[in-house]
Amino acid sequence: MKLVIEDEAGTRSVVPFTRDEIVVGRAADGVSFRLLDRDVSRRHARFVRSSGAVFVEDLGSLTGTRVNGEKIAGRRRLREGDLVEIGDYDLAVLPDEDAAHAAGAPPPLPGDAAAPAPVRAVPAAAAPVVARAAPAPAPRTIPAPAAAPRARRALAPALVAGLVGLLLGIAAGVAVGLATRPAPAPPAPTAAAPP
Repeated sequence: MKLVIEDEAGTRSVVPFTRDEIVVGRAADGVSFRLLDRDVSRRHARFVRSSGAVFVEDLGSLTGTRVNGEKIAGRRRLREGDLVEIGDYDLAVLPDEDAAHAAGAPPPLPGDAAAPAPVRAVPAAAAPVVARAAPAPAPRTIPAPAAAPRARRALAPALVAGLVGLLLGIAAGVAVGLATRPAPAPPAPTAAAPP
């Protein structure tokens, strides 16, 4: 099994499961693979291999970990084709036997129809691993993605806020209009008919 990490620029890194646990995060120490993005917590998530299955667990991050677009709580088993999102990074767990990868092409991420992106392989012998008794080796680092997608991500809340403001303005205008409209004129007196 291997963990494929793709940043927003499309650069992929492959991290083999040389141990049963891969921790990703922004910290310089205590992680197996470092993701430099302000939306990534210091120790963001853990990928655990157990009995042939791989699980992902959010480690109490501020922004959360999503599997196929759904924010997870606790541990979630991953299946082939599941897409894990952490900050601006896409991650997937793929089997080692991949004919395209053996031929030198990077493994595709689930749902990726684009041309293969550059890949940085982390050799099994050099893969950074979290060591409990000894200090951890320096983690691999991917630069933070470009800032332009943050503007797209911030666009939706801005549109919602604008729409709410517009609706509140309309409601206030209707309320003022109703409060200031003139009172209806009393009915005109009718002349009494002579007896």
